[in-house]
Amino acid sequence: MRHSDKFADRHATHEGAARSDRPAALRRPPLLRPGDRVAMVWPGSHRGHSPTSQIPAAVRLLESWGLAVEPPPAEERRHLYFAGTDAERAEEFQRAYLDEEVRAVFLARGGYGATRLLPLLDSARIAAAPPKPVVGFSDVTALFGYLHKVAAIQCIHGPCLDSPDAPAVLGREENVAALRSLLFDEGYRPAFPLDSLSGGELSGEPVRGPVLGGNLTLWVSLVGTPWQPESAGAILFLEDVNEAPYRVDRMLTQLRQAGQLEGLRAIVFGDLDGCQGSKPGLLEEVLRDLFRDATFPVLGGLPAGHGERNLAFPLGAQAELTAADGATEATGAEPGGAVLRFL
Repeated sequence: MRHSDKFADRHATHEGAARSDRPAALRRPPLLRPGDRVAMVWPGSHRGHSPTSQIPAAVRLLESWGLAVEPPPAEERRHLYFAGTDAERAEEFQRAYLDEEVRAVFLARGGYGATRLLPLLDSARIAAAPPKPVVGFSDVTALFGYLHKVAAIQCIHGPCLDSPDAPAVLGREENVAALRSLLFDEGYRPAFPLDSLSGGELSGEPVRGPVLGGNLTLWVSLVGTPWQPESAGAILFLEDVNEAPYRVDRMLTQLRQAGQLEGLRAIVFGDLDGCQGSKPGLLEEVLRDLFRDATFPVLGGLPAGHGERNLAFPLGAQAELTAADGATEATGAEPGGAVLRFL
């Protein structure tokens, strides 16, 4: 995701925006039940030149789960390349999150724009509100970091329902099933096989910590802002799309030089679609070189991000990494890899 720096946040401070520490465990929102009312909001880009709206299919999907969907806007808002002005988008998200009758908020589209909303949100009211599921990925990583920081809640990293490759379209049944299980099933605990890339070996006791992160570009954009979550002690998840290997290198180097990799338990990469560069294997070489001296394991292969498989998981929840040796066949993990299990 290529973003311009000309929209850098000019608010160095914001009343009530930051806490000096992150709780040991972020709050888990309650599960959904049939009959619950939910809302879709557009915190980032408008549809652009795409002639196809996924909104009707998304509404049908949610209604098929027994949910009551608030009517989406009758007409698409547009301001520059956003789905409305900053004030309109901030008000839409805040109204949905603070409405006690709305049990979940689906962030319908990514693109770019969520970062601009953060100074406009009422952090004190959001922190005091009961937690609820907030679902999305990509650009909304900025909102997730904000919610981790100011409200100490988990979010759901999963598909945006009005994106061109939304799970409501044909061929995304696996994404649909994972999202539904995470929203409704008390006993559902995702587990993913991973591949070793670099860093320290994973052996002996499991590595445990909250899984934080999201889109690499947006995670980097939070560095130095009041809404940057503390990542020490975490398993950092990162994904991105259409970034050249040198740009991935530059962003990871910035995280390291800003001290954001200190104290990590592990790094887990999700989908890096379009980031491979012109030379086969170049990105993997870059990652192995960057983390050759890392004391924590660096793993890849989590099926989440901008690829066809974008399986939902609870961002901010506790998880553990175990070596794949001796893992059950059902995990699909290869010897030398690992398994990430949410607890």
